Amino acid sequence: MTTTPDVLPAPVRAIVSAQARRRPVSLVTTDADGSPRACLPADGDLRVLDDHHLRVALWPTSPTALNLERGAPVLLIASAPPDVYLIHAKARHLPNAAMIWSHYELTITSAHRADQGTQPRLDLDDTEILTPHHPTNHNLYRRPATPTRTAS
Repeated sequence: MTTTPDVLPAPVRAIVSAQARRRPVSLVTTDADGSPRACLPADGDLRVLDDHHLRVALWPTSPTALNLERGAPVLLIASAPPDVYLIHAKARHLPNAAMIWSHYELTITSAHRADQGTQPRLDLDDTEILTPHHPTNHNLYRRPATPTRTAS
């Protein structure tokens, strides 16, 4: 099942947008010794299925595929300027996938905006974006009006 981009949550839209604009989406796992392992899936190797599921194809003997087989958690990093989203997921191997690639379904477990280190942190709601209780119409830049005083 594929969902139209206009109804996807912001972090998932960031993946679709990054691919459309040919910006890489980073896929990070951990090796057995705990070291981070970064992978940049090629265009078409990472697909959005719906608002909580992705599919990725990897070379079966790649370090990233071996990490996913071992059950390593997944972190996807997608940029949608001015924001960058950190998307956490669990991988499940799809054993009967076509061709010689190893295919995995990624189930998104959480997602949130990355801090921007050189900018002051806005006082925004820190609720994760993809959770059951997060409002779908969350507007990041909507703040209550602050009364200002005029010089008398």
